[in-house]
Amino acid sequence: MTRSALICIPIAILLVPSLVALGGCAGTENAAANPITDAEPAVVRSAECRWAANPIKIDGKLDDAAWQKAQILKDFAVYWQRRPARTATKARLLWDNQYLYFSAEMQDSDLYADVKEHNGMIWSNDVFELFFKPAQDQLAYYEFQVSAANTQLELFFPSRGSGGYHRFAPLTKLGVESAVQLQGTLNNWRDKDIGWTVEGRIPLTGFEISGSKPRAGAKWRFALCRYDYSAAFDRPELSSTAPLTQSDFHRYEDYGELVFVGPQE
Repeated sequence: MTRSALICIPIAILLVPSLVALGGCAGTENAAANPITDAEPAVVRSAECRWAANPIKIDGKLDDAAWQKAQILKDFAVYWQRRPARTATKARLLWDNQYLYFSAEMQDSDLYADVKEHNGMIWSNDVFELFFKPAQDQLAYYEFQVSAANTQLELFFPSRGSGGYHRFAPLTKLGVESAVQLQGTLNNWRDKDIGWTVEGRIPLTGFEISGSKPRAGAKWRFALCRYDYSAAFDRPELSSTAPLTQSDFHRYEDYGELVFVGPQE
């Protein structure tokens, strides 16, 4: 979520109570301002999480050689409105024996993030989000967020019906690490910023709680998402790599497929 504390929670309380219980809910956007079209925007229906052959330093700079081998995921869309995202994103995923790595370079003309509490309600800020559902025959899935202020949220959900953010935020400690680089000034809506970059890693041990650590050849469901707040927008921009048929980042039925590619022999 992002400044969706201003949008997502009131609307969800009145209209969709189940979204409030989950972290990172996608708020209802203004359909009149963003009309649905007949054209289908590009999304990521299948992607590779490739092997990190070289060390990665988590500093937000993305200058490590390993990132050059990663698949670039740049098709972010507001799919339920049949349009591409207003602001560009280039994301990457890698893994090795210890971590699942992630990075994203994001266009953003109004950098906003003021929540500093780990596992706080950072969807009310500019955030990059990752969702992973390891097993198709199980209900468990994961959500990770990093804000432009480098505040992290990490959540494990046994199921969508087990209770959401308020139940599991105090219980989830998976060990995510991250760093951000800002191209602009944080929390000054009067100036024009360029964007921000995030780089992070999730210990593979964090996925043991669901019994589904990554392995070569494994196929997970996944979605990479953004909340982008801007003084220039009528509503915050919600976008995802997944072809989401509803404005709900937890709708894993619509997620793309992520294939873990092992080290080359």
